[in-house]
Amino acid sequence: MNIKKLTLILFVLISTNLIAQNEIKFGAKAGTNFSGFHTGKSAGTNIIGINIGGMAEYELSDSFSIQAELLYNSRGGKVLGDGTNPNDFGFDAKLSYLDIPIQGKFYFIKKMSFDFGTQFGFLINEKAELHSGEEVELIGTKSFDFSINGGISYRFENNLTIQTRYNFGLTEIFENERYKNSMISLSLGYYFN
Repeated sequence: MNIKKLTLILFVLISTNLIAQNEIKFGAKAGTNFSGFHTGKSAGTNIIGINIGGMAEYELSDSFSIQAELLYNSRGGKVLGDGTNPNDFGFDAKLSYLDIPIQGKFYFIKKMSFDFGTQFGFLINEKAELHSGEEVELIGTKSFDFSINGGISYRFENNLTIQTRYNFGLTEIFENERYKNSMISLSLGYYFN
């Protein structure tokens, strides 16, 4: 069984189990992404994108809960030229993913949590733009992205929540290249119940 099928099955099982409980809270969120690529030694955040989607939080105790999300994330980064050709200045890769983050939320102060977990991403759109402005086709982009992330959330009394998160990609995005996703997200959300 490949990782995509296993991920989907895991998400469905977790979602079904959570829906059967009374302590689940559903919500929606949207925000801004600041993304780039890292190569293991450095990371940049030079592409601005958006995030939008739904979330479900299951409270296991007063100090710990699990949050699963289904998000559309636009992100990307700059790919630098190899320097052998004076006309090769690289390009901006703009990638869109359907992401499934699963977070553990540790409430260290009332209403404020430290969030840590994994994210499974499925590429749904890609394009590249040369620094001269010309659009070109991307070749060899991988369709699956796996990453870890961490951040902080704060929930207000009126069910509004604000989240900041850093996403560190573990999967190389392109065939034969070391580039991996790196993203900072700022989101505003609302719980319906």
